[in-house]
Amino acid sequence: MTSVHRYTLLTLNFVLHGIHQTLIVFSLVGWIFCETRMLNLIALMLILFSWYGLGAILRKDNAWGYCVITDIQWQVRKKLGLDSRSGGYVKYLADNLLGGDFDETRADKWAVAVILACTLASLTTNLLYGSCPLAAD
Repeated sequence: MTSVHRYTLLTLNFVLHGIHQTLIVFSLVGWIFCETRMLNLIALMLILFSWYGLGAILRKDNAWGYCVITDIQWQVRKKLGLDSRSGGYVKYLADNLLGGDFDETRADKWAVAVILACTLASLTTNLLYGSCPLAAD
């Protein structure tokens, strides 16, 4: 592998980490702010579609919980020789933040519980309050 190719893959891995973490934080708090409520709901629906729809459509081994971003990132990391993971990004994050080997089933259950709670919060705030009212001049 050339140094340019390796640098490109390292950059892509870094960008994918940024996308993952931004999406996680936005999923957790985006429904709170009226300016981002609708975008948050759309993002949550896309995540749920990826987790529960794309795996079956693309005929991936583990159709439930399939994430496009994670799939791409694991392929990049494999090419870099960093590791050959098959689990989810939440487990990876828990392992690296908390140290050790976090239980994958528990990580997946927490991820599902949190995304469902955020989706419910987003649906509720969008239905009850909608987006921001137009500012009066």
